[in-house]
Amino acid sequence: MPGAPGMPSPRRCPRPHESRGNTSMRSRLGATAVAVTACVCAAALLAPTGAQAAPHDPHREHHGKKPGARHTVRLSQGADGASDAPSLSADGRYAVFTSSASNLVPDDTNGAPDVFLRDLRTGRTQRVSTDAAGGQSGLGGTEGAISANGRYVVFVSASTDLIPGEVHDKQSVYWRDLRTGEVRYVGNDLGNYLTRALHASVSADGRYVAFAVSETVPRPGASVAVRDMRTGELTKHPFTLHRATRPLLSDDGSVMVYTNSSYWPYDNPASDVKVADPLTGTHRSLHTTPDGARGNGRASQAGISGNGRYASFTSTSTDLGPEDTNGDGSNVFVRDLRTDALRIVEAPDPALSTADGALSRNGRYLLFQAFAGTSDPGTWYLRDLRNGRTRVAITDAAGTPVQADTGDRPLDARARTVAFSSTADNLAPGPRSPKADAYVRRLR
Repeated sequence: MPGAPGMPSPRRCPRPHESRGNTSMRSRLGATAVAVTACVCAAALLAPTGAQAAPHDPHREHHGKKPGARHTVRLSQGADGASDAPSLSADGRYAVFTSSASNLVPDDTNGAPDVFLRDLRTGRTQRVSTDAAGGQSGLGGTEGAISANGRYVVFVSASTDLIPGEVHDKQSVYWRDLRTGEVRYVGNDLGNYLTRALHASVSADGRYVAFAVSETVPRPGASVAVRDMRTGELTKHPFTLHRATRPLLSDDGSVMVYTNSSYWPYDNPASDVKVADPLTGTHRSLHTTPDGARGNGRASQAGISGNGRYASFTSTSTDLGPEDTNGDGSNVFVRDLRTDALRIVEAPDPALSTADGALSRNGRYLLFQAFAGTSDPGTWYLRDLRNGRTRVAITDAAGTPVQADTGDRPLDARARTVAFSSTADNLAPGPRSPKADAYVRRLR
């Protein structure tokens, strides 16, 4: 794996439906179990043909340029519905997000949320949770994720009309090649009954897709699996009485992290974060003390840098090794998977809790949120893990921190751009949604 910046002393957010973007992660941390819920691409890469392309974007002229320094762009300009969970390609050119709006592209009449792609260079918005010809799906799509190279998007949908001749009657994961328009079924059926896909992650080249599946028969739980889109091979991780959720892949697909929580006993508050080889199924806990024991608190929000060297997670444990100065409050931790060194990421005010961490693809930067309690909207910070410098990352036009949610990959490779959603009304010029909008902010 490519080298990543040094980590000074041994030490990720919301994602809706256990998902960054709809629900603050710290509310999940307080729950008994964790919720189940850069190569630059040429313009031709995302120039679909026929009905795939949106004929116009009414705000293209105003927001067509890549945002400059400290500039915020509203991705869902004038949307008549809520938008959330934006994530970025490695070069920061493409943002993918979910929206229930019906006016972001023409002929959106399915009355369902869809996954959209915004080209920040041209200002063009495209609906991607469609069939290969661009025809809308009856039930839309959610939980969009974009590959580092910006060519592939994966999403979750219960629609039965995405692939002609194929009917998948459960909530499933789909893979889309934005260059060719091809749509493929990734899966949801891992051999059990009454399953539904919850979330997906895709490697940089689109070859590997990791996804979580909720199962109710023969027993309740959730599993993670990885599909090789080149060979079709499906690797399922061992099923136990646990909920394995929110898998996230490194760029080359060789490292996967996920959150694991227990169904049994029912009063067991334990939750853990795992790192795994997605093809062999070998895995180990990230949430361990210096002597290898499991931490004494709850852990969730597993994240991974694009280069696969660094993993992040949020924990309430106080015995992981690095000095913890905020008592029972949560902290973000970063583990070097090469050296096993662990460091704690504290807020500028060490008495505050931290959570919702997300690593840049190069592993140097960490986006995280600091807050005093569950009623505190919190402040989003960006920390340079090499030199320790910290800056406020998400603010309104006046520079005041605002409440926001993020997707799985809210930062570009070098943390020059951050994507987020917010209900704040003074983040960018132009008409806003009556609910949450999706945004991209240039940080430097």
